[in-house]
Amino acid sequence: MTGTTPEKFNEWLQEASLVIGAHSAACIRMDNPELRKQVEKNNALTAEWLQSGRQGEMDYLERLFAEKSNPWKTFPFAKSVIVLCFTNDWGAPDAKHPFPVPGKDALLGYISAYAKEKDYHTNGQTMLAALKEKLGDDVETEAAVDTKAVYERLFATVGGLGIIGGNDLLRVPGRTNVRVFIGCLFVGAELPEVILEPKMPFACDDCLACIKNCPTDAIQFGQPIDARKCISYLTIEKRSLLNREEGAMIEDWLFGCDWCSVVCPPKDKVDTRIPIDLEWLVKTPAGELRRLMKGNAVAYAGVTQLRKNAVVLLKKKVGSPKAEELLAWVRKNTGSELIRNQITAW
Repeated sequence: MTGTTPEKFNEWLQEASLVIGAHSAACIRMDNPELRKQVEKNNALTAEWLQSGRQGEMDYLERLFAEKSNPWKTFPFAKSVIVLCFTNDWGAPDAKHPFPVPGKDALLGYISAYAKEKDYHTNGQTMLAALKEKLGDDVETEAAVDTKAVYERLFATVGGLGIIGGNDLLRVPGRTNVRVFIGCLFVGAELPEVILEPKMPFACDDCLACIKNCPTDAIQFGQPIDARKCISYLTIEKRSLLNREEGAMIEDWLFGCDWCSVVCPPKDKVDTRIPIDLEWLVKTPAGELRRLMKGNAVAYAGVTQLRKNAVVLLKKKVGSPKAEELLAWVRKNTGSELIRNQITAW
């Protein structure tokens, strides 16, 4: 592939990306001056964001900042990077999930639709492994799918795969929503560049649907997201107790939030969430839950985090005898100090 023309490589890359199940692909040379310019710009914004504390308890973002801020040092062998966008059936009506259907009168919590199908990390790694195979075994590569110190969205925008929406997600042409994932394959070969020109049907500042539909005001136009107000952060990343205000913020979510993504492009909310029976969640043996969640994005949160969130939802069902019975059962049977403390936190 190193000796081919840019046109032929572009044709090969787009065809290969579709064959392996991706939506689109770009290729950027690591010596591209625009890449360096955008990384430096993003470093300044990220440093300011971290200094403000808006990352909440996500301490790993600060630890990984040095590696993210210098991809040339983090991936010293790399001369090019191939960037893939893939949907993982996020938002597809017929997408499957491993969780049982709740009964008619069950007390419910909800999981984000992106937890349907196989964990996107796994699918993305599989696609990048297939792409590496097509490049040849003699080429050194390293894959990253939201698991390493990489500005994935930055690489995707420099490659022209889309634009960053008001909700900080990547919007891509040819999709009716913003819901895509990103994978990067760093390659130790000087590949021809493939920089696309995303033709978007409308600009974000003409819409603002994601901002208008964020129930916690975590998103403000032209500003970095305040993770401390984001439902996805509160239900997935905040591992300590939720206070009363945070408990109100998460609505009836157990894992993630879809409200800023299902309205893009501007349309009414479509409820693609996964409903979960709270009694099933708190009473099913933890080992059985872990086996069920294996290979699913929810496994990242873990059983204790989901049950902590379930306790918050039950505490908000004031006047519900069933909720009070479940809380009493959890208080008596849980082995988690965190969950016991969440019961009495407010």
